[in-house]
This record gives sequence, C-alpha cells and structure tokens, in this order.
Amino acid sequence: LILQVTNGCSWNKCTFCEMYTSHQKKFSVHPLERIEQQLQQISRLGAPVRRVFLADGDAMTLPVNRLKDILQLIRRYIPQVQRVSSYCKPRNIKEKTVEQLQELRELGLGLVYVGCESGD
Repeated sequence: LILQVTNGCSWNKCTFCEMYTSHQKKFSVHPLERIEQQLQQISRLGAPVRRVFLADGDAMTLPVNRLKDILQLIRRYIPQVQRVSSYCKPRNIKEKTVEQLQELRELGLGLVYVGCESGD
C-alpha cells in the first residue's frame, strides 16, 4: 500500500530528478485527518495489506511526533501490516535521535531507503 502522507519532495533540488518538479508536486504535508480517512477506507475494504510505503519523496522529513501518529493509525486500522517503509534523506536521519528512530522502529517503521543522490 502506498500511503500518501506528503506531496512532493522536501528537497527537490536534485538536477537529475524530474519526479517532483511539476507544480502539482510542490511539497506539502497531508493533514492527519485525511491520512486517517484513507486508512479507514482501506480497513473497510478488508484487503490483506502486509506492507505500507509512506509516500511521497521524503516522508521522514516529518517531525517524529507526526510520524508516530501515522504509525499508530496504521496499527489501529490495518494491524496485520508487517512493515512500513519510507524514502529518507541523510539529513533527516541526522536530525532524529537514536532513541527517536528506535521508537519509530517499535511502532512498525522497518525500512528506510536512504538517498544520497544530492551529493555534488
């Protein structure tokens, strides 16, 4: 399941990437209420969701408390999920403490795809 928690990319300066350059992909954060509504709909469908990807370009730019809220909603509405993943820029890992990352792991965030593409 691709769960849209942000739109676009928080960095959006990589010269090689055209994924998030259109006006419609300007970075923004989706309201928690909207995310919860999406999860409620998925729960009602009863589809066997095992994995969730927090989209868009870099959901890990979100504050830890917002990520915790999202992970708790995933647990509430689709408890059978085995893994949650997200793209992540190195600076967003650096800005979170080890304890915060461990807490996110305990709430189900099992995989982050760290992108170092923007290094010149």
